[in-house]
Amino acid sequence: MRELVKSKILIIDDSFVGQSAIEEHLDMEESVVISEPDPRRGLDMIMADRPDLLIVDVAYAGIDAWALIDKIRRTQDIAELPVVMVTGVADIEMRIRSFEMGADAVVQKPYNKAELRAMVRNVTRLNRFRKLAEHRFEVQRSLVAIQQAYDKTIQGWVKALDLRDHETEGHSVRVAQMTVHLARAFEIPQAQLSHIWRGALLHDIGKLAVPDSILRKQGPLTEEERRIMEKHPMHAHEMLYPIEYLKEALPIPVYHHERFDGSGYPFKIKGDNIPFEARIFAVVDVWDALSFNRPYRKALPQSEVRKMILEGSGNQFQPECVSVFLEMLDYFEENVPSISEQWLGRKSA
Repeated sequence: MRELVKSKILIIDDSFVGQSAIEEHLDMEESVVISEPDPRRGLDMIMADRPDLLIVDVAYAGIDAWALIDKIRRTQDIAELPVVMVTGVADIEMRIRSFEMGADAVVQKPYNKAELRAMVRNVTRLNRFRKLAEHRFEVQRSLVAIQQAYDKTIQGWVKALDLRDHETEGHSVRVAQMTVHLARAFEIPQAQLSHIWRGALLHDIGKLAVPDSILRKQGPLTEEERRIMEKHPMHAHEMLYPIEYLKEALPIPVYHHERFDGSGYPFKIKGDNIPFEARIFAVVDVWDALSFNRPYRKALPQSEVRKMILEGSGNQFQPECVSVFLEMLDYFEENVPSISEQWLGRKSA
């Protein structure tokens, strides 16, 4: 059974009778009451005990009650403390002033037991909800900060890859951007797009485990060298799987070299057995490789790139991914000049 969390209530009243009268009307199963007769010490009590509610009798505390409330509202750590003012007179001006000074409620004597209990319960409940909302906000802000730190780390890894392999500098960011665009064309939920973005950025992270002599070799690879190179998706899995934050980004780094007909690597899986993220990325990856200059060849004209991608439909690529991708390129060329000029226009022969 869930244990009831009691509200801590501070009563400021210089009369023992007044304190007792309030306590008698409170539900002691829901409350813990502490008392202080001197409002001038009230602020110290609040800072020390951190009550959930302050009840002040204006008739006894007088001008010091207003000064106390003013200090509370000006003190950052306790500015949101709920305050209930108690009065023995039906004075509308006093009630108005109480609210203007920052009181959350005003109770008139003689007390109605049910009314006082309900008011205290509601005020403390609202304060508890406020604290919970603040806590959740702080947790969310911390999570955002952690996520930003992780993403900065990912950017650092990508930069390390670029510095190591100048031939593909800028490739990771470009394919990440284009893969997210393609995923949107398939109406993938926004939450999944973040994982696709990270996976695309890190698609070649496994190459950090490939020797420079192989990675930067200008000529054809030997069979042994190719075997080592084709292990880089497995290295990516070994590097990223232990990181909980990146587990949902794994499909692209691990499966982006699989082919739709099952002739790819490292697992030789085919068709829909290849994760969707890797299927769309495969098209983007080849398109980028053919569309941008490399040390060993110039970028191909877009007409030739499109032809080669179409030729890969059904064997290297899923046909639907090819058709949606080419439709997306057409849309960019016609409707999004910024993307067309950045990626398409400068690559045509």
